[in-house]
Amino acid sequence: MDATTAMHQTFGIVDDLVAGLTPDDREKSTPCTEWNVHELINHMCGGGHGIASGLQGQAPPEGGPPDFLADGPSAGWEAMKAHLAEAATPEILSATHQMPFGEVPGEMALSVIVADHLTHAWDLAQATGQGITVSDDLAAFAHGVWQNLVPAEGRPEEGGGFKPVVSVGDDASALDQLIGYTGRTP
Repeated sequence: MDATTAMHQTFGIVDDLVAGLTPDDREKSTPCTEWNVHELINHMCGGGHGIASGLQGQAPPEGGPPDFLADGPSAGWEAMKAHLAEAATPEILSATHQMPFGEVPGEMALSVIVADHLTHAWDLAQATGQGITVSDDLAAFAHGVWQNLVPAEGRPEEGGGFKPVVSVGDDASALDQLIGYTGRTP
């Protein structure tokens, strides 16, 4: 699976989750203990805008991240999707770009944000009690991204985006393997 296909599939998953939100969900805690639902979606939007800007050769905005959800989670998510999709052209993805985490091929930068969005889609589903359906191919794509970029060893017990790997067994679903690799308990 290429990053563009994975991006569009992940967009659909998050679209359904955002559409299922209620006003009562905003302050609910998430598996990412540093963020509630509102902050998690804002992080997802900020990450997507950041990658899109980097792909387009634009510098990140100065200061802290704005509230991308000021007009509501649906509007914030839709604006980010449009920005990222606009930046994810074949020409841009085949070139090398400067990102906050280094100079990387565009395809890799897009892969990172897609894996981040898919992982956080699971977090969002857990926090809001919504179901989530992820194809094995998409889950394996994101799992592969994290395996290539985030070593399984040496992760802190607390803090950071990745806690120690949670063993789920070889017979676990591709989604559970992804979630376990990120240090979450499926």
